Amino acid sequence: MRPPVLHRKSIPFFYDKSPTEFQKDRYERYDPSVIRQTALHLADDLWKKYPLQSVLDFAQAYLPATPQSITELGCSVGRWIATLARAYPEANCWGLDFSYQLLKRGREFWVEEKMIMLNSAHLGFSGIQMLRGQALDNLCFGLAKAADLPFEDNSQDLVVHSFLLDRVADPAAALREHFRVLSPGGIMVFITPLNFQEADLWEKYYPAIKIHRLLEQLGFSILEWRDDLEIVEPLDARGNSVVWRTIGVVVQK
Repeated sequence: MRPPVLHRKSIPFFYDKSPTEFQKDRYERYDPSVIRQTALHLADDLWKKYPLQSVLDFAQAYLPATPQSITELGCSVGRWIATLARAYPEANCWGLDFSYQLLKRGREFWVEEKMIMLNSAHLGFSGIQMLRGQALDNLCFGLAKAADLPFEDNSQDLVVHSFLLDRVADPAAALREHFRVLSPGGIMVFITPLNFQEADLWEKYYPAIKIHRLLEQLGFSILEWRDDLEIVEPLDARGNSVVWRTIGVVVQK
């Protein structure tokens, strides 16, 4: 594994993120991004369930029996990769993201076992929620780009990501990098709404059949393809929500 270029409060950086990149990244704005992601992914009691459980459920049938190395890309505060780390305690698990603030919260909750105080009054909930962390000794968090991973070739048995592919600058380069790090026979699962932010990305990668063709061109074998997977993201105590029309994909190297 490539050594980090620096550490910031126990978070290894595998990419030297510049001050300008920090300033432009909306996920580095602590209050709106970290509080929202904490409420969505760590505060199940607010919603009476884990709101994005359908993402985890989609992947379940295709998980390897005994993976030794697992990575989640764009891990946010680490709910999916922590779930996998619990399920496979012998596996070496990494959660990678481009936001230091989200990685810091993920490490606080899932590695350092800190008690997190969440004030969700702005979402319509009353009171302060105290969220008790867990200590997973097989889980690490790090800052990296999805198209420049710190792993050796053929080293990851399972790679997962959700709501990432339409947020990277070059989806083809990212998928090519994911193919590089997957071990022979390794599995990748991803879910994306293909909600691109740039016109040229819409032109290159929409409709979804273009992603299907790209995966085949890169050498992936497609095990599952669903273009009707709806993910409901709750917004507040009233029950308002966003419905994401996603594709769910399982591929093998």
